[in-house]
Order: sequence, then structure tokens, then C-alpha cells
Amino acid sequence: MKHSTTNDADEPDLIALLGSRLCHDLVSPIGAIGNGLELLEMSGAGAGGEEMALIRASVESAKARIRFFRLTFGAGAGDGVVPAREMREALNAMYAETRTKVLWHDEGDHPRSEMRLACLALNCVEVATPWGASVEVSRNEASWVIHVTAKRLRIDAPLWESLGKSELPADLKGSEVQFAILARESLRLRRPVSVRADDTHLSVIV
Repeated sequence: MKHSTTNDADEPDLIALLGSRLCHDLVSPIGAIGNGLELLEMSGAGAGGEEMALIRASVESAKARIRFFRLTFGAGAGDGVVPAREMREALNAMYAETRTKVLWHDEGDHPRSEMRLACLALNCVEVATPWGASVEVSRNEASWVIHVTAKRLRIDAPLWESLGKSELPADLKGSEVQFAILARESLRLRRPVSVRADDTHLSVIV
């Protein structure tokens, strides 16, 4: 991962701005779908109860994921504080209908830059847990600590080893861009990433 010779502080973060733009453009139509569902439910029209519940759950999950992506990849105004309650609500909704459960144990409200590190790490964890897992997020005095337990994990060793290094895999996929961003952010904030993994356990400290 090469760095520009110009002053990065003087340049806009195009990746973050793109993330903000995508989230902004998606939240309105998904919100409109949610409003439409409410009208259908009030009128008694549309699909049956189970179908409506499934659509409602999907909409709520999509809205939660957009909030999560806005925090993970979007541009923020300054370094405002993100409440732990907001993180917990977003994660609960995002994973409600999946085989992965995320337990956010930390009760503190933290600056956006801190929450972004945790969200990037969780986004990396998703790559290793396609079959579901139990994920616990806590915090010590200086770092986020994420423990993952699963019946089976998919660990791409070179990808995880790239965190904190200056070189990333040349064949990095779009679905793995969070590894590159986390590597960049951890270097920028001087927060080394520690990873330990085996077939059923993964530990990430950042």
C-alpha cells in the first residue's frame, strides 16, 4: 500500500466521501420502502403476515447495514462521539436474521475514529465467518478486542497477515477492501493490529 508524496491532510478522503455518497443515496429509497410497508400493514393490504414480517426484517437489516457502512466507510464531520447504544442497536438489527451474533460488551461512547476501527475489524471478521459465528467485542485501556468462535472459519492467512503491513495482496477483491482501509487507518493512528486464528477461533486486537 503506497502513500502519496503530497500532504494527505490537505486532500479529501475520496474513499470516505464515496462511502458517504453511496449511503446517502441508498438510505432514502430503503426508508421509502419501510414507509410503504407501514401503510400496507395499517391498511391490511398486501402479502400475508409471514411475508410482511420477512420483508420488514430485510428492510430493517438493510437500514442498519447502511448506518454501519456510513460509520465504517463514510466521511464524518470532525470526530464526534458515537454512543455505544447506537452501535449496539445497529449491530443487533444488522445480524438479527443471520447465523452470526455480535455481542457489543463495551459501554463507553467513543470518538468516531475509534468506532471506525472497531467497525472495520468487524467487517474483516465477516470474511472469515460465512457460516456464522459468535462475535464478542470488548475494550481494554488502549485497544478493541474482538473474539470470534465458530464451528468453522475461513481464514485467508496472507490477507490477515497483511494488516499492519505496508504491502497488501495484489489480488485484493472488492469484498476485501476493508482490510486495506483498516491497514491504512491502523498505521495512521499508530494502532498495530494483532491477529491470532485457528480453525474455530479468531482474535483481533486493534
